[in-house]
Amino acid sequence: TMVAISPPTQGPSGLKAAQLSAVTNMLALSNVDADDNNKSGGGSTYGHQQQRDANPWKLLIYDTHTRSIISPLLSVSQLRSNGVTLHLLLNSDREPIPDVPAVYFVQPTQENLSIIARDCSRNLYERAHLHFSTRIERPVMEEFARLVVNTGGLSSVASVHDQFVDFICLENNLFSLNVPQSYCVYNNPGATERDMELAMGNIATGLFSVVATLGCVPVIRCPRGGAPEMVARKLCKLIAEHPTLIRSKDGLHKSHNRPVLVIMDRNMDLITPVQHASTYQALVDDVLDHKANRVEFNVKQDANATAGRGRAPPVVRKKLDIDPDIDPFYSQHKFNPFPEAIESNGAELQEVSAREQQIRSKTGGASAPAAV
Repeated sequence: TMVAISPPTQGPSGLKAAQLSAVTNMLALSNVDADDNNKSGGGSTYGHQQQRDANPWKLLIYDTHTRSIISPLLSVSQLRSNGVTLHLLLNSDREPIPDVPAVYFVQPTQENLSIIARDCSRNLYERAHLHFSTRIERPVMEEFARLVVNTGGLSSVASVHDQFVDFICLENNLFSLNVPQSYCVYNNPGATERDMELAMGNIATGLFSVVATLGCVPVIRCPRGGAPEMVARKLCKLIAEHPTLIRSKDGLHKSHNRPVLVIMDRNMDLITPVQHASTYQALVDDVLDHKANRVEFNVKQDANATAGRGRAPPVVRKKLDIDPDIDPFYSQHKFNPFPEAIESNGAELQEVSAREQQIRSKTGGASAPAAV
């Protein structure tokens, strides 16, 4: 499920910037009170946050779901600049590093909580700062607390936070709830009422994370009946239950600045998902391995390098990150027909070559008298 939004005017910031701010605050291990945390997109906080750590270095532990949230926001070098020396999957084999704090950023599932409790009982890290991508239900929280106490790992838990950032922001005004097979689930004729309630609840929870991160309540519109109205009602209930999470920034709470959230059934427009447009962005997504703003493709090496050796030219796997909010060429031409994008690329290459030749001629002209 991907959604394009038109948030209220916030200058250079937007949904992606707000989510990035929430994640970087999470990694900072700073002494942030609940109000400041909510304003930056964060959610509820349980326990008392420790004083700012003297050691800025930390570990980041995530699951596959939260890794997909972080990937479009922070590169490996940016994680390192935020003090993350090592980032590991929660369910991987991890060695003890008892003198370094760890930031856990995971979904609040029973499996994940069991692994965290086991880590705390083993004193795997100096302290554990627990951040959940969405709200952890009270019964689950109480069961986790009992598990940590019974296994003797309570002293390792420094803080517990609900972050409410359970969505993937691919562009500043484009996000995905990352719900695989969602269309098949709610159009399955064999789906039970409980299955539908669970599926619509997950979508509403993801949309609430977007609302909480933006910091303002949208005007919600949907057709009557069916899945859209069910999601809209669940979202309204979540907003009513968590009024303190919706914090205004620069007057965003004013009614004339509220964004509009339109919830529609995918069946209203079945043609668009199966269209194969010839635009630059669409062909990149159709032809190449494109996921979470990362493109992967195979490149054959020069055949002359292996000539006479009786071997086929080697194939190298290339990986490129494409950020539409940073890459000016991609941002400008992503909706243009592919031939126009290629033509513009050729024109830019000619311009760069001309500038390079101009610089070389000036350098040669300056050095000519010295040579004489």
